[in-house]
Amino acid sequence: MFNPEKNELIVITGKGGVGRTVVAAALGRAVARHENTTVVCEVAEQGVIPRLLGGDKVDSNGETDLGGGLAAATIDPDATLREWIRSQFGAPIARTLGASRSFSQLVAAAPGAAEMLTITKAWEMGPGRGFGKGTKDHATVILDAPASGHGVAMLRSPRTFADIAAGGPIRKQAEKVWELLRDPSRCAIVAVTLPSELPVTETIELDTWMQEMLGRGLDLVVANRCEPSDFTATDIQRIRKVVRAGTLKADALDVAVTATDRRLDQEDLLAQLAQLPNVPVVRLPELRADIAPAQMNSELAQILREQVL
Repeated sequence: MFNPEKNELIVITGKGGVGRTVVAAALGRAVARHENTTVVCEVAEQGVIPRLLGGDKVDSNGETDLGGGLAAATIDPDATLREWIRSQFGAPIARTLGASRSFSQLVAAAPGAAEMLTITKAWEMGPGRGFGKGTKDHATVILDAPASGHGVAMLRSPRTFADIAAGGPIRKQAEKVWELLRDPSRCAIVAVTLPSELPVTETIELDTWMQEMLGRGLDLVVANRCEPSDFTATDIQRIRKVVRAGTLKADALDVAVTATDRRLDQEDLLAQLAQLPNVPVVRLPELRADIAPAQMNSELAQILREQVL
């Protein structure tokens, strides 16, 4: 159930190129409240989210307070690993292992290790948790997760590590993260898509995977860059008459018809998404290309506020 005022963690995923980062930043601004901090996390110092939210680039595993209960952070799996080792075994061992090339290669080669470290760090930034000195608690953590394929691997990684770990802190922590991901009252998983065939198909497949693996489906689908409903059938008829009268070029009719056909195709695809059980679908419009990032973020946040809060 998508309830950003109660969800501790909101994971944003979807096919590559659909605008996940833009949606994550807009959602962060939409749900931020002065009394309860919301943090929007990106992975590996991309530096995109802080700019969208009007801040500066965030240092590795650092955080920027943007005011109004909103913060931006970046998650670096390598820094997160060193932080975790230090919390479990102390600074001397952390320094020794951190300087070991063999250890770094071993961790990098471990299937799902980077994904597990990333989702665990996001979990730790939530309310009442955190092992690092620089880790802060937040009422809501929004994670701009990788595209669907890697995003699925990230969501699966706590179960994988809980199964292979014999016991101890790794298994215990993995089980806690897995428990959170499976609980729709605490964790929301949002898929961003475009009103195009491949992204819509992948979104439906993602919901099916979640039902099978997590025992729960998506909580929200955001259809990004939707066509406006500019031309009705009556409008097309009027344009056609004007073109026939010779007062308007035929190109105008072609533009109107093409836009109408594209919108009808879009409606068919969005109708497929509407068939997902108990998954609301919200629409974000295609904004002007010349709009400044901060203004775009503000406009999209307002639309999300109106539709989902």
